[in-house]
Amino acid sequence: MVRDFLALPLRLHREDRQWVAPLTSDNRRFMDPRHNPYFAEAEIDHFLARDHAGRTVGRISTTVDPRYVERFGRHGYFGWFECVDDPEVARALLETAERWAGERGMERLTGPHSYCATQEFGLLDAGHDRRPAAFQPHNPPYYRELLEKAGYTREFRVDTFSYRADRDEEQLRRLVRRGERMVAAHDLTVRDLDPTRWESEMDLLHELVTVSFARDRAMVPMSREVLGFQTDQLRPFLDPRLTRIVELDQRPVGFSMLMADANELLATINGRPTPGFLLRYPWLKRRIGAAIVLMIGVRPEVAGLGVGRVLAGEIGRVGLGEVPPYRAVHTTWVHEKNWQSRAYMNLTGAAPARTYGIYGKELS
Repeated sequence: MVRDFLALPLRLHREDRQWVAPLTSDNRRFMDPRHNPYFAEAEIDHFLARDHAGRTVGRISTTVDPRYVERFGRHGYFGWFECVDDPEVARALLETAERWAGERGMERLTGPHSYCATQEFGLLDAGHDRRPAAFQPHNPPYYRELLEKAGYTREFRVDTFSYRADRDEEQLRRLVRRGERMVAAHDLTVRDLDPTRWESEMDLLHELVTVSFARDRAMVPMSREVLGFQTDQLRPFLDPRLTRIVELDQRPVGFSMLMADANELLATINGRPTPGFLLRYPWLKRRIGAAIVLMIGVRPEVAGLGVGRVLAGEIGRVGLGEVPPYRAVHTTWVHEKNWQSRAYMNLTGAAPARTYGIYGKELS
């Protein structure tokens, strides 16, 4: 089943010049309960739709996470959604997911979440003409209609943004100066991630993620095991210079975590790295020109010290080309009601790139 599950998007999207095939080996590992610790924290299942000839025509996953249920109510999640342009196939997939969630006491199904909100999520609603950065899902425009015909409505919108040195230099330099003023005013220090202390640095990041997102409106902070699993998968693209940690009196109080945009390389290999690609990878990695923001977090008790401005300035340095070879920055998802992040985007001059929706349906 896993082979067919992972092969479907390769067939559905092979004519879409903007779609970037993920690494099949990474996705296989992500779906494997023996490797992915999230399977020990949530109940997860996967389903395929096949036509009369036995050909795979759709796929979907389902998740019930007790921590999400405790915080947000009896909501189940669907994800990994791929489907041919056929409302009946989509309805069959979604109804299967709805029954599965209903049997577990859920009252609403939302998604796409693959598998939850701390992982890849969202249905692409606008920006289909642009190649996605890493962690930005890509799907045909007809997917939205498939969901709406099955009774789903958009719960909220998230957007991605991008900025670069050749277009936004003045605004980015202003951000850097603001951050420098905060560092001087509050005697803050800023450092890189230390890869020689990887596990202790991950412990630190997990603590910062937990306190920073304790009251987030859309997610539950991930466990240390899940954070470790996900960062280990990303490690080939994690440049230590792109993760910045702000300290006050030697105590970490905020962080920003960026990575090299893996899609610049993945777009050339269709999900399967060749031996030649692997040999050339160390050289190719140095040619990636953009970084993508994964997470930003600040301890709530230091919210008045301008730590967020410091981190914004550090990200601005990346966009200005001060951390070579990067000269552009892409964001992941910015919630439509995250006014602080949207104000920051306005200050950078960042251009909206892609719009995603999270869709939901009440279960009868």
